[in-house]
Amino acid sequence: MFLRLQLWLFPLLMYLAGLLLSDICRGEHLVKIQEGPLFRVKGYPISISCNVSGYLGQADQCFEFLVYKPNFPDREIRMISTCDENYPYAVFNQRVRDKSITIERRSKTSVLLHLVSLLAEDAGTYECFTPNSFQIYEGTYNAKITLNVIEDTLKASYSGPQSHSISEGEALQLECEVSSQTMQHTHLSVTWYVSGSTETFQIITLDRDLTVRPGTAFENQYRSGLISIEKVEDTTYRLKMSQVQQAVSGEIYCQAEEWIQDPDRSWTRIAHKNTTGISLEVKTLAVAEVDSFITDIGVVSGDVQEGDKMVIRCSVQADNLSRHFFSITWLKNNMEVAHIGPSGVLTVASDYLARESKGELKAVKITDKAYVLTIQSVRTVDQGQYKCRATQEEMTETGAFSRRQSQLSREETVHITAKESSLAVVMARQEVQVIEGETLKLTCNVSGASGPLSVSWKHKKTTGSSFRDIISLTREGVMEDKGGQYQQRTVRTFRPTAADFTLEISDAVVSDSGEYTCTVSEWNIDTSGTMKEVKSQSQKGTVSVKSIDSLLTVVLKSRDTNVTENSFINLFCTVKGPKVPLDVHWKFQPSDSAAQKDIICMLRSGAISCGAEQKDYQVEANGNGFILRVLRASKRHHGIYQCQITAYRESVQKAQKHSNKLAVTVHSPVSKLSVSIRSPSEFLVKSNAKIDCLINAAVSNSSRFAVTWRFRDQNLVSMDPKGVITLGSAANLGMDQRINMHMIEKQTYQLTIQQARSVDSGTYNCSVEEWIQDPDGIWYPLKTMSAIMTLPVNEIANTFSLNTSDHQLVVTEGEKVDLSCSMSQDIQDSTLQYSLTWFFESQGQTQSTVQFLSYSYDGRLQFLGHDPEFQHRLHFSRPTTKAFHLSILNSISSDSGGYYCQIDQYHLDCKGKWEWKAQAKSGFTNVHVRLIESKLQVEKASRSLNVTDRHAGFTVECKINSRSSEKSHFEVTWFKSQKGGTPVSIFTASKDGTLNSANSQKHLIYTRPATTLYKLTVPDVDSFDNGQYHCQVVEWLLTNEWRNIAKDKSGELSVYVESEEKQSTDILVLENPTSELNLTEGQQFDLSCSIHVNKVDPSMHYTLTWLVEKPNSNARTVLMKHTYDGHLQYAFTDQQLRSRLQFSRSSATTFQLTVFNSIPADNGSYQCMVEQFQLECEGKWKRKGTAESKPTMVAVQNIESKLQLLKVHRSHNVTNRHAGFTIKCEIQSRSSEKSVFEVTWSRMDENGRPLTIFNVSPDGTLHSLTGDRGLVYQHPSAMLYTLTVPDVNPIDNGQYQCRVVEWLPTATNGWRKVAEDKSGQLAVHVYDKGATTESKQGCSSGAILGGLIPLIFCLLGIIILLLITVKRTKSDSKKQKDCLWAENNPLKPVPESTAVEGDNA
Repeated sequence: MFLRLQLWLFPLLMYLAGLLLSDICRGEHLVKIQEGPLFRVKGYPISISCNVSGYLGQADQCFEFLVYKPNFPDREIRMISTCDENYPYAVFNQRVRDKSITIERRSKTSVLLHLVSLLAEDAGTYECFTPNSFQIYEGTYNAKITLNVIEDTLKASYSGPQSHSISEGEALQLECEVSSQTMQHTHLSVTWYVSGSTETFQIITLDRDLTVRPGTAFENQYRSGLISIEKVEDTTYRLKMSQVQQAVSGEIYCQAEEWIQDPDRSWTRIAHKNTTGISLEVKTLAVAEVDSFITDIGVVSGDVQEGDKMVIRCSVQADNLSRHFFSITWLKNNMEVAHIGPSGVLTVASDYLARESKGELKAVKITDKAYVLTIQSVRTVDQGQYKCRATQEEMTETGAFSRRQSQLSREETVHITAKESSLAVVMARQEVQVIEGETLKLTCNVSGASGPLSVSWKHKKTTGSSFRDIISLTREGVMEDKGGQYQQRTVRTFRPTAADFTLEISDAVVSDSGEYTCTVSEWNIDTSGTMKEVKSQSQKGTVSVKSIDSLLTVVLKSRDTNVTENSFINLFCTVKGPKVPLDVHWKFQPSDSAAQKDIICMLRSGAISCGAEQKDYQVEANGNGFILRVLRASKRHHGIYQCQITAYRESVQKAQKHSNKLAVTVHSPVSKLSVSIRSPSEFLVKSNAKIDCLINAAVSNSSRFAVTWRFRDQNLVSMDPKGVITLGSAANLGMDQRINMHMIEKQTYQLTIQQARSVDSGTYNCSVEEWIQDPDGIWYPLKTMSAIMTLPVNEIANTFSLNTSDHQLVVTEGEKVDLSCSMSQDIQDSTLQYSLTWFFESQGQTQSTVQFLSYSYDGRLQFLGHDPEFQHRLHFSRPTTKAFHLSILNSISSDSGGYYCQIDQYHLDCKGKWEWKAQAKSGFTNVHVRLIESKLQVEKASRSLNVTDRHAGFTVECKINSRSSEKSHFEVTWFKSQKGGTPVSIFTASKDGTLNSANSQKHLIYTRPATTLYKLTVPDVDSFDNGQYHCQVVEWLLTNEWRNIAKDKSGELSVYVESEEKQSTDILVLENPTSELNLTEGQQFDLSCSIHVNKVDPSMHYTLTWLVEKPNSNARTVLMKHTYDGHLQYAFTDQQLRSRLQFSRSSATTFQLTVFNSIPADNGSYQCMVEQFQLECEGKWKRKGTAESKPTMVAVQNIESKLQLLKVHRSHNVTNRHAGFTIKCEIQSRSSEKSVFEVTWSRMDENGRPLTIFNVSPDGTLHSLTGDRGLVYQHPSAMLYTLTVPDVNPIDNGQYQCRVVEWLPTATNGWRKVAEDKSGQLAVHVYDKGATTESKQGCSSGAILGGLIPLIFCLLGIIILLLITVKRTKSDSKKQKDCLWAENNPLKPVPESTAVEGDNA
């Protein structure tokens, strides 16, 4: 059995050990994703990295990627997972299967998400989620990044010839156009490549930062300046090669790349494009003989169409080409076209002179071996066989040229084809609707045109009518041929873009409706050079012009058609139609009249007119109409309303419409009057009976009331609505002199019966009639309500009692002793009065009882003791008629003893005499006054000091580390002694501040920089000042007299004065202060300014100036100044700042400035400036030097908000209505110890809005907003507020919450709001009796827990017994080993609060 038990426990212990080790070793799990947001181009790939730190599992970490789309930011869409193949949703499933979306694992804690080709719908927020493989959650398990997918706007194109044939050594220039229209900040890079038969080489690159990088094969040419790339314009990139070599033979193309900088500062390529290729042939030219040369021809443009440009290139290859002269002739069909002589003069054949003069033909020499003929706007007659003739020329001694040899190039055939027009015209909108008065606009889109264009516009009104000319636009862009009916109107046609023609007709009228056509014609140059129309296309469109009158509708509506007097009436006149200027006329027909009248008008200019009763109305315009408001509805406003709308266009009336009629009823308010009577259950004879008549509800807060009191069905007294009081017939029953009625509060009327008698018992009736005032100022009554009560008047009770139990009271010496003597009940009978006597019984060996104070029934107060000091410490008060309080101030030990009181009752008889009725004594209050214990402790550290500067001297500090009481006073005495000698007193500072120096030969300097720090400075020392110094502190406490509490002395300061004197210096040097001070609002800070001197010269005095430079200011301002003659001056008038400054001078060379209660306005750079003055023999002060300290930067931060409330949401079922329920407001943390709080409790209404029920102001003022509900407020601790709702009923059901506003006092004695927070909600449900009965029959969760808890404890007990059994069976050799289940690594227990909250719920 034992072995079986061990085998069962071993896996359990191993499992628990694993849990403990994993709890100790596991770090915080943290997921990091690539920093965002990212911008990527549609159609290109993207990779997003995600990694995990703190993961200690053996297996690979699982990664899951989810997407949240911008239009549904809370809806997750699963994309891909490393652990679940079925993870993707349908929208991504196919792309994951096609490997368009993949995850690349780089390690067990790091992956890359790849999207091969981005789609526009891939934009959104991407989440990298790592499922937790442990039972404990520590850290973060997901991270998010935003991906924005933008359009591909990168463009790259090449517009030159598709092939080039060039000789080796000639120059080559190519251009490509690169641009991007993205709204993001991107950079472009451009690279030229050459693709040979087997591989592709990089020629040169202009990088994204405008850096030029040549390809590996072209580095030598780049360094020699034979190859370059440059950005000519915004979008043009030019490749220039000065001497082409065979290496560039092949296909040359341009590649553009677009780059963006991600938030992690890295650059990423987001798009790239290649241009079409250019086929380049580089021919090798060999020259055999010395003076021979080779001529070649090439047509750069290839086959062209009419109107294009044709370029024919001739080249000459020879040795030492720069030393030779050549003339070049271009031949077409063996006929000369143009000739360039050896001196560069151009000669053109006669057939081409006219075209040369127009700039259509030109020929130039571009290099020593290259010549170019260019013909623009070619014609079909320009086609044929072209060749070049190069003639070598030799310059004679006279400068003339002589021809030597000539050579013809090969032939090149040029084909020129006539252009066919592809002109197409489309009307942008086939059907156009325009409102009368607006601008009619039609646009025709043109495509496929290659030549100049012209357009003409026509219009016809109806189907049977003919088209009429409107206007036309010539191919030169000139408007002409405006139609006759449009001569007086503003009509124009223009070409906003190359592909659009637009017609605009301003101020459209209804007659402009109909059918419109635009006819576009294309023109071209024929063989004779004149312009001819090539093609014409037309398109039609329909226009409908709607009149304002047909579109305008007016509707009058309101929700206030049946209202009470003094209410608002809002009438909405809704206008639908075109946005044009409108006039509105509001019309009204009273209910007792058949005539309609204008009550108020608003013109389109905004002016208000019409009507004699405008003060009753407000009218305003909103987005879709007009609003009429009746501010205070009365019977005069009962009737039928209508609004009239008049529309204008350019100050011309276009339409007028009337709305529907709307009837409005105004009636008197329904009475809500509710009356009740409030009074004690009984009154005593000869007391003043007071009965309150309360008006609980009324129609209005401005209502007036007529109140009548009736007694035994007869009028007793009444008050009319104006407050006039009239006595009734019942007052004649001996009550006329004893009754009175007045209004003690708003809507509370009190009846007073003085000296009540038994005959006054009976039934009293309060009758109230409510009066209200209509908007015209006329008062009229509503219905009357009454309330009845029975008043009993009883005889006076003659007994009373005091609390006879004894009490113990312990106070500390100096505290106040509070004694109370209270009767058990409060007697309201004015014929009863009481006398009081206080007695004292001492605790000494001879116990004696003395009376020391008496208070007679007629109000006389007497002190009966013979100790005047004790009498001065007594404070007597009577806060209520039944309570007497006595306080003993500033208690001492002799106040210890027993105190009790005696009360005598006196009654005023019918003859006006006072007679004794009864007596009672209270129990003892045993007071023990505890003496203050001694806690005085003085700094005991001993030090040695070598004094080299005799003038500066030395300082003996006396620092008190602790004291017995905050009220303590100290007497400090400094002593000096030689070795082995008796200490001699040299200086004493008495407890009352008196100073006494025992050394008449020296002027000792005494200072007290702090409450517990005393300093004595010995200046101008010599060898006689050698010795040991210490101080003695005597602590005194003042109660009724001074009492010595404690005595202590400090450690010794051993002083040795050196005999050598240092040389003094006149150089003024300041020590470096603290460079930075970082403070929190409310703290104080000290600024020090110390003068560094080797020897103090008494003839030197100093003027100190404190300067401050505020942030964002370049000027320094003077804060304060202390002059060499002792004057202290402030350079500002701010009393608040002056009260926070304290200047001190702890030594001859040290100045200090202290700023108390710092605020952010104190931020700045503080500096001190010191001026040195010396007294000369003539008695005048002369400035010797000036120095400034380094600045001290002061930064005062606002107190950060740390307010936090307990936010636990709870439910509470109330079955005991009288017990009620309590709403706790617990503050878990606050921003400052000086904080005060404003607490507000609220309950949610049906719409979820908070309704305030109780408020506690920062000054402690309480405000209840529940009327007569007796809410109980308590403040049991500094961080806890409670509000109890007693006597609840089902209307108290709801959600309750408290809101706390934290306030801090400012330096200007004001308040500053720091933070605001809300607590969790308390859901309260009040059960009625039926529900309570049913709940008792059910099974509660508390009963279930009551059964489970004992079972859980039993199981825990069994486990503990088993563990003890195992431990006893272990061998002695294992007793010293550590156990993972022992106290070394305990498991974290479940907090008790969690269990309690669960039970309550």
